[in-house]
Amino acid sequence: MTQINLFEQDTPLKFERILIYPYPDLRRLWVRIWLPARLDDDAPNVELIVYNPDGTENNSLFLLAQTDTRLNNTLHLKDPVIPNETYRVTATLTVGLTKDAELADRQSFDLTLTFRDPEAGEPGFGVNCGS
Repeated sequence: MTQINLFEQDTPLKFERILIYPYPDLRRLWVRIWLPARLDDDAPNVELIVYNPDGTENNSLFLLAQTDTRLNNTLHLKDPVIPNETYRVTATLTVGLTKDAELADRQSFDLTLTFRDPEAGEPGFGVNCGS
């Protein structure tokens, strides 16, 4: 009998796609992240940091040992938000639950704080999302 492995461990662990849409109120971000399928003992941590236009940290999201391949979260921005300004987003993927977690991938991109309607087909912000 042939065994079919659903997990491709030889595939590099990296962000397949990151897609962010600001909500109409511009105080929340709809965050969607795609990861490759991995075995549970190799489940990655995901950290997302949003930086204000002046470079200071606005807010962050940290998800430990993710076994899902499609992540869907809402990240709240701290006041004051500045519409139409460019914020910087850094996403980091690590493996391990200690301070010595191994870096697997890091992606950074700009996000202009304007509403874009995903239902109308408007592009979001991120990595490998067509923005």
